Amino acid sequence: LALAVGIAAAILIDARRLQLLATALVLAPWPAAVILLARSSDHLTKSDVTIARAEFTKALDTGQDGQTHTWSNPETKASGTIKPTKTFTKDGMRCRAAEFTTSAGGERGASTWNLCSTKDGWKVAQ
Repeated sequence: LALAVGIAAAILIDARRLQLLATALVLAPWPAAVILLARSSDHLTKSDVTIARAEFTKALDTGQDGQTHTWSNPETKASGTIKPTKTFTKDGMRCRAAEFTTSAGGERGASTWNLCSTKDGWKVAQ
């Protein structure tokens, strides 16, 4: 419920997030959180998202807590980081708290999310 309220508030505050939300839903099963991590995400290209998603998955699957993973796209100059900060179990699933940053189109953003590993990939923890 809190996530839904947060997304609704973000859309009301910044209309560009509506486009961002639509993009996030198309990229399923990757969690919308990863795509919603920055105001600048509407500046991310498809290739940026592909590069970021690969690094995010690697960091969440095998990264150590406290270890920062970076990604960048030399073509667009977009970049970002993911730093898993805590590993825990919820409802029998392996979960990670992680800090995300993104820089694209001259704007930067940051966010922290709890994600859990499911058969369909990493999802925002409910």
